[in-house]
Amino acid sequence: MLQERFEANSWYHRTVQDLFIETCERKPDKTAIVFNDTEISFRDLQHQVHQLSQALLQLGVGKGDVVSTLPSPTPEFTCLYFATLQVGAVVNPLNLLWGALEFQGVLPRNNPKLIVTVDTYGGRDYIQLLRTSLPDLDVRGGRVSCPSVPALAQLVCLSREGRRHDGFMDFADLAESGSDYDAGAIRDLALSSEATDIQFICQTSGTTGLSKSALWCHRPPLSTVHFAARHLCFSEDERYVNLAPFYHNSGLFALNLNLALAGTTLHLMERFEPQQAVSLIHRHRCTATFGFDAHWQGMRQAPNFSGPDFTIRKALLAGEPKSYDLVTGMCPEGAKIINLYAQTENGPGVSLGEHDCMDYRIRKFTHGRPLAGVEVVIKDIDTGERVVQGQPGEICYRSPFMFSGYLQQEEETRAAYDDEGYFHSGDYGTLDNGYITFLGRLGGVVKSGGENVSTVRVSNLLIECLGEFVDDAKTVGIPDAYWGTRVVSFLRLSAGQQMAETAALREACKGQMAAYEIPRDFLEWQGPWPMTAEGKIDFRRLQQEAIDQLAGGPAG
Repeated sequence: MLQERFEANSWYHRTVQDLFIETCERKPDKTAIVFNDTEISFRDLQHQVHQLSQALLQLGVGKGDVVSTLPSPTPEFTCLYFATLQVGAVVNPLNLLWGALEFQGVLPRNNPKLIVTVDTYGGRDYIQLLRTSLPDLDVRGGRVSCPSVPALAQLVCLSREGRRHDGFMDFADLAESGSDYDAGAIRDLALSSEATDIQFICQTSGTTGLSKSALWCHRPPLSTVHFAARHLCFSEDERYVNLAPFYHNSGLFALNLNLALAGTTLHLMERFEPQQAVSLIHRHRCTATFGFDAHWQGMRQAPNFSGPDFTIRKALLAGEPKSYDLVTGMCPEGAKIINLYAQTENGPGVSLGEHDCMDYRIRKFTHGRPLAGVEVVIKDIDTGERVVQGQPGEICYRSPFMFSGYLQQEEETRAAYDDEGYFHSGDYGTLDNGYITFLGRLGGVVKSGGENVSTVRVSNLLIECLGEFVDDAKTVGIPDAYWGTRVVSFLRLSAGQQMAETAALREACKGQMAAYEIPRDFLEWQGPWPMTAEGKIDFRRLQQEAIDQLAGGPAG
């Protein structure tokens, strides 16, 4: 089946739900999902998806309606993902690490008809967070209204502890309401969608301010899984362990790759915990995964890690070159370890490494070649002119599976393209002999724990969150063995104020800033900021100062 789809370029002509339905029909008895030692076959998974599809239709959710989720990586949200697509609605995962400011900006723009959320996750209360983010939310007699999100008609909550919440329909009740479904009618509805239909809103990382809402048809996400599967020599016998959250593109990648395209078994855990991930890999002899630096560092440091029992033979990496050696050392000899470069706007894959490249330095230090059909050039960040091969600049590309623009942000969409039709990524890198090397984000954006963090945005939010306590703030990223880059902020205090402990400052930011934006460390700065000869803030000096001060071991 998978080879047939490779040869037919099914990713370009078909939809996610079309491939999913066919996979379920061709592999009904195969295990699709393993979660908490429970196995769900493709037959049972399709039944649950059909049932939830009927439930959505009964709520009035249909073609073009937006379903926003605050999801956990669990079977329930897996079913919701495919059910949303089957009824022709638009999937919109939202980041569980966001604070109220992000939700207040994004939800009115995306205007969902339905919001489905966990109640608690990682110690956070999402019921209260939604109420805080939508102060005009009104729930009466089971009816929902919200002037700032006019389409909103229903709230649904998945509680692992079985708690009920006023104004929120219980997820199990929702699913049960669709038990009397017509499989043929739902199948026909699902197959009526076209590859070019917009059925995904994927949030950018918010690296230059508020997260943008990128619109996808089916070609962007399916291109990434198609080419990744080919580069990894993926087979229908793989056992894939998911390390990623479902609000991240890499979580959607796992769903599309395993359950739609390849028909392989997907191992899920409610949240990434290194020891549990290692246990799953050892016990089930998992063969494939995707991970950021922090995932691999965590698993390698887990007390139960055993090299002989670590069976991952096919892995995609999104991290620093040092991670390549780490992962190669963890996996069996001959494992296919591939670096990638990705952006939400391209679905997200832009380039992939080659496991059979015989040049070790190319495999380790570059992020591979552009995917078939993707045209990449490097342009000078000041002049916009193309640079000489091998010289750094902004990574720009044209692609046959680009996103379809930013929702309600036409000006931002137009500004992202130049006169030649190249999309300006905002990323710094090189293109040398056909290989892309990603060197970081422009404008002071760092990658920390797999998330893009804008240092300018962090500083601005700190000034707002900390109020009269702080006169000014500047933020830098410093190298960190676990996080990749550690976010550190210097605070210049207001007159009469004394520096507080890092733990207290981090606590003051919770709920207002995304969790990954809150600095790991706060340092006091007295007097004027250091300046360069050009009259700009000398961030290199600040960065070195942070490294020197934290050399004895960073706090928090």
